[in-house]
Amino acid sequence: MRLQYVVFVALVLAPVLVTAQEHLGTYEDRIAVEDVMARYVWAVDSLDPEGYVAVFTEDAIIDSNGSISKGREEIRKIVMSLIQRRDDNKAKGLPTSNLYHLISNVRITFPKPGEALHQSYWQTVVRDKDSKMTAAAMGRSEDRLVKRNGKWLIQERKLTVFAD
Repeated sequence: MRLQYVVFVALVLAPVLVTAQEHLGTYEDRIAVEDVMARYVWAVDSLDPEGYVAVFTEDAIIDSNGSISKGREEIRKIVMSLIQRRDDNKAKGLPTSNLYHLISNVRITFPKPGEALHQSYWQTVVRDKDSKMTAAAMGRSEDRLVKRNGKWLIQERKLTVFAD
């Protein structure tokens, strides 16, 4: 009887691999990918061009509804243009148009070792001329990350802005 109990306890407490979890990655990799994506959002929202490009590979590509930015120098220009828009609006006495991202329905998978896919929905809000926060845009993103020299970085970012 005791042996049956030990076998039962061992089976109950043993980790069970479920096929659906096959591509969910390690806790460490998942946390690292979540951190990269959070740093991405915080950098763009705080208009930090160096922090922004730091989460991308040297050869990264951003496809925003067909508008392509390749490499860190072009990607840096995205935040620089947001800074310019803010400064222009300030000079005209208009709201700064700073964006604030809300990310939801995140799904992270690891198609193969050293590669991750981060999918989510996003929404940006902006302060309007009456100082109220309003939705500016919303859409879906698909980010392909790679692990280089032990560090996760975005290699490809595809943004789909919902137009309908």
